[in-house]
Amino acid sequence: MSAGAPPPPARSRYLDGGLLAAGVVLFAALLLQFGLDTVAAHLAAIGFGFVLVVAQELLAYGANTVGWWTAFRKPRPPLPPWRLLEARIVGDAFNYLTPTAGLGGELVRARCLRDLAPAMDLAASVSVAKLTQLAGQIAFLAAGLLLVLPTVSLPPPWRLAAGAGLAAALALVIILVVLQRRGLFAPLLRFTRRLGFVREHHGIAEFLARLDVEIAAFHRDEGRGLAASAAAFALGWALGLVEVALLLWLLDVEVTLARVVTIEVLAVAFDSVLFFVPAKAGTQEAGKVLIFGALGLDPALGLAFGIARRVREMSWAGIGMLLWWRRQAALSGR
Repeated sequence: MSAGAPPPPARSRYLDGGLLAAGVVLFAALLLQFGLDTVAAHLAAIGFGFVLVVAQELLAYGANTVGWWTAFRKPRPPLPPWRLLEARIVGDAFNYLTPTAGLGGELVRARCLRDLAPAMDLAASVSVAKLTQLAGQIAFLAAGLLLVLPTVSLPPPWRLAAGAGLAAALALVIILVVLQRRGLFAPLLRFTRRLGFVREHHGIAEFLARLDVEIAAFHRDEGRGLAASAAAFALGWALGLVEVALLLWLLDVEVTLARVVTIEVLAVAFDSVLFFVPAKAGTQEAGKVLIFGALGLDPALGLAFGIARRVREMSWAGIGMLLWWRRQAALSGR
């Protein structure tokens, strides 16, 4: 949460706390079911491989940073690549640690670069990038399902859920494209104002109206930029396959293309459905247990896989928060 931001409503805090507690209980139940010694032995097999698991995420961060960069309207502001990468890491840390439907991190990204680019350019870029990242995710899932479904034996409910989820996500992208072209934020502000959630504030209304114009202009003039941004984000999603292959190898599980793609596609879909759980508590591990079981693999290995992925996620979340605190200290020291 940014400095000076209002605290979340008590009802939201209670809900988040309840979800977090339920996730911790679920995680503990999984450890008891499969045995702490068994899971610990699997994790010990990874050993110093955890360094590689954490480090390989830089590949995805690089692709996602390019995806964000191409979401700026030309002429793009002169932003140093390392500052873009830093803001990307910080924003992902906030999205991971806070249940904001992946929106809180976008505000933080813009805040990280407020000394380098106009607020309007930053707000428009993160809005467009949010859309193209979702489009890239759908492209990855669609390609993965086309490869997986004909070759991998999955239970019918899994196939149905995957197809339905992909269709729903595609519909969401189409709706967002239409809304961004017509104007999304100013009408949303008027709607929330009628409901009494937002007080009258002329400055915000004017800014959001200009933001809608800027985003619509990007859609109109930057067709190639939209496609390039979505492609870069799709590559970022696809680079998750590197982590899956690496972890399977470290856990001494046979690595095949179909298996790697299936695990990552189902994991991405599972995490997307349960985005509202703080830090994916419990759901990260439970999802991998279900996926490994559906593929006929040892579910205990799935639990170890999920824990290893959490280690990577928490490592980068910690790095992101350290970068955020350093940036805030630098800005306040001016």
